Amino acid sequence: MKKALLLLFVLAGGLRAENVAILLAAASDEELQPLIARLDHPRNESRAAWQFWLGTLDGQPVVLTRTEGDPLNAVAATTLAIRRYAPKLIITFGTARAHDPALQAGDVVVSRGFTAFDGMFSHSRKSGEGISPLEWEPLLHPLVTAGERETEEREFPADPAALAAAEKLPAPRGRLITGVLGSANQVNREADRIAWIRSHWHTATEDGESAHIAGCARLFGVPVIGFRVVDGSPAEVAALAARLLEAIR
Repeated sequence: MKKALLLLFVLAGGLRAENVAILLAAASDEELQPLIARLDHPRNESRAAWQFWLGTLDGQPVVLTRTEGDPLNAVAATTLAIRRYAPKLIITFGTARAHDPALQAGDVVVSRGFTAFDGMFSHSRKSGEGISPLEWEPLLHPLVTAGERETEEREFPADPAALAAAEKLPAPRGRLITGVLGSANQVNREADRIAWIRSHWHTATEDGESAHIAGCARLFGVPVIGFRVVDGSPAEVAALAARLLEAIR
């Protein structure tokens, strides 16, 4: 355990920061490669199991990382990137499944906020009394804030300036709306379950990482913005990320 903690310190806290303007985080190589191919003065760095691609895009120094679409991997990669590269803004982007029944394939949801809906609290039942998932209640994340105080937060806000720029983007197909990006290490396909999550967490979409990246950014005091294309393609999300970079210059 001590060796593992020492390794984490060396990889995260012990690294010299190298400032970049923006950290771009996506789940897969397919979503990142169109942007990596456009980097000026590109280089690659490895930190533990994670890869980071550095260079400039449209004159802005950026770093890109792959998060595997999983909360633990996403938080680890984001933490390493914040400590090593000190980004001024984090952009999390990718595809998602819809929670809002009004959303259609190709619609883009820009983050008004983020929520990690993986915390659940169940009421006591004896053996043989069964389970009642729709009666479970949300369990909020107790974020550690200044003075080692725990503050329960249901939603992590997006950066207002970046949100204003993102709202002006054209959607490749369908509409562009603002909403709450929800994430958990879950794949929900039951209509009633999705409706329950939406009623308690106000989610517009579901993915595996966006809110966990936003929560990590919140803890480190780094502004964050995100978007998800409903049932989108990697090419669509990469192109939209490039447009967002241009919009926030």
